[in-house]
Amino acid sequence: MKQPLQLASILLIFNLLLVVPSLGQQASPKAKAYTYLIYHKLAPGYTLQDALPIEREWKALNQAAVDEGNLIGWYMMAKQLTSNPDAAEYDYVTMIISSEMTIKGASPAARTKIYGDSVQARMADLQKRDRTIAPVVKMEIWETADAIISPGFAPDKTPILVLDLIRLRDPAADWRSLTGPMKRMASERVKNSQLAGWNISTLMVPHGSEKGYSLAVVRCAASLSAAVQSDGATGAVPAAEVAKLKTQQIRTFDIVRQEVYRLTEFTLNPRSTADASR
Repeated sequence: MKQPLQLASILLIFNLLLVVPSLGQQASPKAKAYTYLIYHKLAPGYTLQDALPIEREWKALNQAAVDEGNLIGWYMMAKQLTSNPDAAEYDYVTMIISSEMTIKGASPAARTKIYGDSVQARMADLQKRDRTIAPVVKMEIWETADAIISPGFAPDKTPILVLDLIRLRDPAADWRSLTGPMKRMASERVKNSQLAGWNISTLMVPHGSEKGYSLAVVRCAASLSAAVQSDGATGAVPAAEVAKLKTQQIRTFDIVRQEVYRLTEFTLNPRSTADASR
């Protein structure tokens, strides 16, 4: 995901514009968190290797925003698998996580520290290269409903992210009553180091019935097998309870699309970095 300067035109369209509270810090269940998913399609003749230098430059800018407390995190996710019939719709996704339904970038002082006296020219060049190589083709904003993240979350050690995009079989269904049991199950998996995190979010913008989905569940793990085989009985959760919850989920949720991503570039939370160095 990009800095607000690059997204300005899109943000104006939406009047403002993710798997979550910080993927690097434990967040209060009451805390608000918004995930911006920005989908990129590589222009003809370009590969992900061409996009990497650009995204790493955005990473530096967004790391400055994270360090200043303006953002929770930024991530680049390379698409590995998708159930989307149009597999070529986009090639990778960048994600910004914010505590507000807006994106606050790095301060002018922070950008000057990165680019020196040529901030305006360097930013304009970055945006031009970005639009040329990997233009944005879609954007979504999600609000976290509930989540559990491992206190020791490290993207480089748990880089696989599985995203389930969901519609309610019955639009009037009380799906929120299932989030408690789902979180309890995920918490056991996090406690046993089988998952690094779990999240359920609601689609905020753009939201319409033609979209086909309104909820998302994210699981992050060290491997694909750990992420997708995360619903078995464990310790404090008996098999009968697991089976009952799975039945309730099947009756309530219809997974209309599933995608698998690998976290390739990401910012680090200052507190997490300090803890890791001890």
